[in-house]
Amino acid sequence: MDTTVNTSLPLVSVVMSVYNGAAYLKQAMDSILSQSYAHFEFIIINDGSKDESLPIISSYDDSRIKLIDNGGNKGLIYSLNKGIEVANGKYVARMDADDLSLPKRFEKQVAFLEADPGLGVCGCNYIEFSEKGETYSEAFKTQDEILGWMLFNASVAHPSLMIRTSVLKEQVPVFNAEFKHAEDYDLWSRLLFTCRFGAVNETLFKYREHSGQVTKVHRHEQIISANHIRKNILSRAGFSFSEPELYIHNAMGSSQLLRSVEELQQAEKWLNSLLSQNRHLKLIAEPVFEKIVGKQWFDSCGNTNLGLKAFSAYFKSHLKTLYKGSALKLLAKCIVRQFRK
Repeated sequence: MDTTVNTSLPLVSVVMSVYNGAAYLKQAMDSILSQSYAHFEFIIINDGSKDESLPIISSYDDSRIKLIDNGGNKGLIYSLNKGIEVANGKYVARMDADDLSLPKRFEKQVAFLEADPGLGVCGCNYIEFSEKGETYSEAFKTQDEILGWMLFNASVAHPSLMIRTSVLKEQVPVFNAEFKHAEDYDLWSRLLFTCRFGAVNETLFKYREHSGQVTKVHRHEQIISANHIRKNILSRAGFSFSEPELYIHNAMGSSQLLRSVEELQQAEKWLNSLLSQNRHLKLIAEPVFEKIVGKQWFDSCGNTNLGLKAFSAYFKSHLKTLYKGSALKLLAKCIVRQFRK
């Protein structure tokens, strides 16, 4: 592979924070250093690691690596903000110490961003992998899709993104400590209203799933932060809502069980309200948003402990026509989750 640095190409600043990441760190670093696109700086922030992370980083002899040692554990938000603060590139590529970037990731994402100056954030298709196997995930490609899904939860895979540095540095702070464990969702909820999002329609990233991830270790705190973000994004987008409607919206967004027929009815009513308000706001293309709302209704009916009552409610609603979900899959979910505590 030719990794000769062509300095006429845009510089990419790769930002990766490491805290006790020795188990997968070498694989992650090798996946960056072997990119076909070689004009990058690799900013690695050692956030007080107590394992072999620092010796592993120090063992590399590559001038593109720029090591920052926090001198203690200051947290992911501090580390990422520090990395972005010192970034010199036209683009920032995020990377986590347990994931893998496929060889042409930077090459493809830079070309995509260069071809569309109005695009601020570029994702890609990716593979989720663990000891149990691999699952292919297709990134949302359009602003309408991403915004529509973002009303409910973070709809982009943070470490797979390449972002125009100028749009990041307009945000002060970039990552906000008020939204710990959901700081990325908060950032996207702000950037959505300042630039467009998109994605390369190629698989360029591998996202590792393991028991130490934030989504598993800090799930409760993450939900609390995400609930505040959902409220902020609904308000900023122009949607009106009551506290009971917000409660139901947050329950759907965080995949919490709906535990009564009344809650399921409230979910249906709220989803219809979102459709109606969006028609007035003209915020998201109607066919796109209808499919998103239909999928939310399908998932909500499957995520209850109401059994066949939920299955029946799904088919009685006109929302069922908006998304072509598997009736057998829904039936199985309804039956299984009826006995879920």
